[in-house]
Amino acid sequence: MTASSERPRVLRSSLPLVPLAPLVVIVVAAAVAAAIGLLGMDYLSRASRDDAASRAHLLAETLGARLAFTPSSDRQAAVSLAARRTAAEVLVTDAQGRPKLDATLGPPAPDACVAFARENHGEATTRMGAVRYATHAMDAGDVLFVFVRVPPAEGAPALLTALLALTTLLVSVAAIVAFAVARDAEKDVVYVSQRVLAMAKVRTEPAGEAVPLRSMDEVGVLTSAFNDLVARFAAAEAAYHRDLRRAAAADRDRAQFLAAVSHELRTPLNAILGFADVLMKGVDGPLDEAQREEVQQIRDSGAHLNDLIEDILDLSAIESGQLKLHSASVDLRSVVEDVMRELSVVAAKAGLALKLDDGPAVVVWADKRRVRQIVGNVLGNAVKFTQVGAVTVRVMSRGTFGSVMVRDTGPGIRESERQIVFEEYRQAGGERARHRGTGLGLAIAKRLAMTQGGSIELDTEVGRGSTFTLLLPLSPERAR
Repeated sequence: MTASSERPRVLRSSLPLVPLAPLVVIVVAAAVAAAIGLLGMDYLSRASRDDAASRAHLLAETLGARLAFTPSSDRQAAVSLAARRTAAEVLVTDAQGRPKLDATLGPPAPDACVAFARENHGEATTRMGAVRYATHAMDAGDVLFVFVRVPPAEGAPALLTALLALTTLLVSVAAIVAFAVARDAEKDVVYVSQRVLAMAKVRTEPAGEAVPLRSMDEVGVLTSAFNDLVARFAAAEAAYHRDLRRAAAADRDRAQFLAAVSHELRTPLNAILGFADVLMKGVDGPLDEAQREEVQQIRDSGAHLNDLIEDILDLSAIESGQLKLHSASVDLRSVVEDVMRELSVVAAKAGLALKLDDGPAVVVWADKRRVRQIVGNVLGNAVKFTQVGAVTVRVMSRGTFGSVMVRDTGPGIRESERQIVFEEYRQAGGERARHRGTGLGLAIAKRLAMTQGGSIELDTEVGRGSTFTLLLPLSPERAR
């Protein structure tokens, strides 16, 4: 799933399974029965026409042979007798289609008779209705025509009755079977759906329980696959919790180790700083310039190491959740002025101007000691990494927050490194990488700000400096 473009899937409505399955069976069976009925009727109709054609051909051949030996005076009687006995129409015409012997309900037109004679046999319509005809050539160019009516399809009523009865029986059985199968399938689907929905509502056991198998059909296969998925999810969840517990234990052990080591380092470090101060004051005798410089280097290194230990302890306390805050109303401008006084000597040595813009008093709700630590880290970083120019500080209100904006004229930070400066034990490249430190200052400052309901923003451009903005919530009395 993508994070931004994924949309909720719309469920399409569908017909219920129980009435749909028998309905489909009935519709399909009715269509098949209708097709069979049409094919059967067509077959019977063709059989009737073929039978009429065979009778017409046989009568034409038989009667034509008989008339050839019948005297002319008796031929009309013979034709009439043959028509009565065979229920056919008999007609004898000359070559132009004019009737000579007629035993029909009404002879066709001469043109039609000529056309019939040319075709020799075929299908036509007379006063009897649809007929099949056959011709027989006689002497003197005369032509004998025999017309046999096409009877209705024999067996059609019986076919329709049998087909209707069979269709009703088969459709009834199939509909009952389909209804039973669909009902059982729907029951299984509803059961599985209810179990899955109930499983989704249980919050104490995210993995849920396996759904019992009630059948070995497709629903059963789906249920089995779902149970396998639940089992895999449960195993993954258990592994996740085990790893989470290990990680939490490792974090606690690391925090305890750092706290213990840092505490053990403080005792000899305080002794080093104390004796360095004693030597600098000349208690044991005056120091020449080289000795004073060496002792000063020892003290600066010890002070730097002490700052590192403090940073490690603060980070350990934040990560372990043991950091204790004492929130109260804090004058933000007063804190900034105190930090600037401490850094003024360092800024003056570096040839930097340290400026505080005029503005009203801003009171925030925070821990004063931690606010001083945050401002000291941000402002100290600005002084440390600015070679030429000035560091300007501005205190003001912004909505429901009080803000401290620190703008420097340093080298700036590249786009790809803006997040690095707020990560533990990491520093941006270039000018920043050449200064000693663990890279914890800004990381701790941001965490302390977030812990107190605030944040730190960064706006920077390579070659034009950086602006760090600390935001802390205003004191309740000032926020009204």
